[in-house]
Amino acid sequence: MKKNDRTLLDDIKLINRGMNEFETFLPGQLKLLFIYSAITMLIPYIGICMTSVVISELSSHQRVWVLTVSVTVAIMLTLILTIVSAFINKRISVGYNQLFPAHEIRLNEKANAMKFSLLENEKIRELRDEVSGSISCSGAGMGSLYWDCEIIFKALFSAATAIVLLAFNAGVKGTTLGFDNTLFGFANSVWGYLALTVIIIISAAVSSKMMSKIFDVSFDVFKNGARYNRYADYYKLEYLSDDKSAKDVRLYAQKNLILDEVLDKCYIPFAEGDKREKDASSKNNGIMLLLSALTGGFVYILVGAKAINGSIGIGNVLLTYSAVTMFIKALTDFAMTFTDLRNNNEHLLRYFDYVSLEEETGAADKSVDCNYVQVNIDNVSFKYPGSKNYALKNVSLFIENGQKVAIVGANGSGKTTLVKLICGLYDVTKGSIKINDTVVTARNRNEFGKWLSAVFQDFSLLALPIGNNISAGKLYDESKVWKALEKVGIREKIEKYPEKLEQSLFKDYDDDGVELSGGEAQKIAIARGIYKDAALIILDEPTAALDPFAEYEIFTKMNDLSQDKTTIFISHRLYSCKW
Repeated sequence: MKKNDRTLLDDIKLINRGMNEFETFLPGQLKLLFIYSAITMLIPYIGICMTSVVISELSSHQRVWVLTVSVTVAIMLTLILTIVSAFINKRISVGYNQLFPAHEIRLNEKANAMKFSLLENEKIRELRDEVSGSISCSGAGMGSLYWDCEIIFKALFSAATAIVLLAFNAGVKGTTLGFDNTLFGFANSVWGYLALTVIIIISAAVSSKMMSKIFDVSFDVFKNGARYNRYADYYKLEYLSDDKSAKDVRLYAQKNLILDEVLDKCYIPFAEGDKREKDASSKNNGIMLLLSALTGGFVYILVGAKAINGSIGIGNVLLTYSAVTMFIKALTDFAMTFTDLRNNNEHLLRYFDYVSLEEETGAADKSVDCNYVQVNIDNVSFKYPGSKNYALKNVSLFIENGQKVAIVGANGSGKTTLVKLICGLYDVTKGSIKINDTVVTARNRNEFGKWLSAVFQDFSLLALPIGNNISAGKLYDESKVWKALEKVGIREKIEKYPEKLEQSLFKDYDDDGVELSGGEAQKIAIARGIYKDAALIILDEPTAALDPFAEYEIFTKMNDLSQDKTTIFISHRLYSCKW
């Protein structure tokens, strides 16, 4: 729902939903923030009250014991509350530092749970970038919700305390309904307070409007900024710094081309957006400062007139002025921050849009016999979401248990797409795919995935020990891992590593990590598929990165690798299927 389409109640509900979601990140953090806000807002009022009492006493009775008790109580209360607030603030700071990783973990958990088709959707990837960027780049979304709640809590406590002080203060005494045609009469009448109230409301309303205008510009810049950051990060943090692309960058002198691209498509538009933000802030902040000065001046006149007229004592001048100005600040802060919260709902909506995306849930209709696998592809047609063209059309194939089938075709003919459908990563557009008479869908993929092993040509290995990479878990069976490595012909090399199966891959997090060649990495991926010991094995161009000798070695062992399991072999070279 767009900003202009939401009612006040809609925004309040969304803010409350955001606070409830925040509690799932950091349980109890908002309660701590509430207590901290109450304590920190009481501390300045203690000093104000103490100063008022001291001035009043010095100008009248001058009793030493009253002065001593007042100062002692004020100091002790301030000390105690300061210590308590410091202790709570430490816990709050520790908790807040966990917000960013907790936020990313939540998004990653969602990415892992959502339908695979959504992960490949460009709009979903942009949405993820916006949600991540909102908190990491500008502190918006859950970050802004947190800090805005602190300001709201403090404003409410400050306003409540100011009202109590004014209610019990002599500043409200002598107030009349009518007034003569003098400034003193106006200041002592209810009309003076009504005029002040009107000025405060107007000031708060205008300030809120100014805040909203600033946000509109900032949010427009942010939406484009998420795309700029994604583009720049790819080239700066991935392409230019990646050792795999370093050869091309140097041999083809790509550095200037890339930097010019980043400058034109990222930095220049970003600088223009930043200028728009600063211009909007300067103009609107100037108006807000002017309103604040006018309101403060009116309070000076109102309180000063009451003091000159004798309606309040000299000690209460400070108390009245401080209470009124702090009440004004609290009300203005509340109005502006609540406006910021409503504006921040634009970020929260994107967050909830992302975490509400459809997930892969459900299970197979019946238990699957892991020792017996038949695959029935019945008149399957498929087109990718958002595409008008079919990637596959009217494909039928029946694979018996234990049968080894090769699917050969040119690049782009839909071989890998068919594999994704068999794996349940996508739902077919027409027709059906059944394994043991159970229809394969994205919703029951996890159930089928337990006994299906696939090796893709675009596989991924983690910057973890070799043993964990092959087992895809924290624990692994050493003998089983060694057997898998031996079958793919890489055991001898792994045994030479100092840490053997505990040797980390890559140097992302371990300086002693090893870098593998493309062929070696592909052997590790094949070993991972063998280790799983699944009933159905799918090999999608498994030897694409291997040299002819290593490829021949794998092919000669292919029957041993697949044993008596149902096997689907994908290739664009017919001769590679002779095993």
